[in-house]
Amino acid sequence: MIELNWTLGALIINFLLLVFLLNLVLFRPIRRVLKERQAKLDAQAADIGLMETQGRGLAGEIKEKLAAARREGAGTREALKQEGAAAEAALLAEVKRETDLEWSRVEQQIKDDLARARKALKAQIQSFAQLLASKILGRELS
Repeated sequence: MIELNWTLGALIINFLLLVFLLNLVLFRPIRRVLKERQAKLDAQAADIGLMETQGRGLAGEIKEKLAAARREGAGTREALKQEGAAAEAALLAEVKRETDLEWSRVEQQIKDDLARARKALKAQIQSFAQLLASKILGRELS
């Protein structure tokens, strides 16, 4: 059977003393470190949440600016296309005008050369006719 004597009291005192000392030396520092760690994790989680919110805001702002820049670029590109088309039309009109002037000048020069050639040939028609007739007939005409 179990005997109750002074050793039971010594064991209880020893147990309580060990629990007190372990609490003082081991458990309290571990709980303190765990609380500090949890506080740091909570602070970091809050910072992460804040940064994610700021990041989403910045991403939205960047998307808006990018879309605005694309719209502006498209508008500028369209304006440059229209300006280029107008410059092209003006240049083509100028080239056509110059070509028409040159063509009319060349045409007039050809007409003048043709008139001079006709005039020169009319002066020589009689002699050509006599030469041709003499070659055809095979004798000299008088």
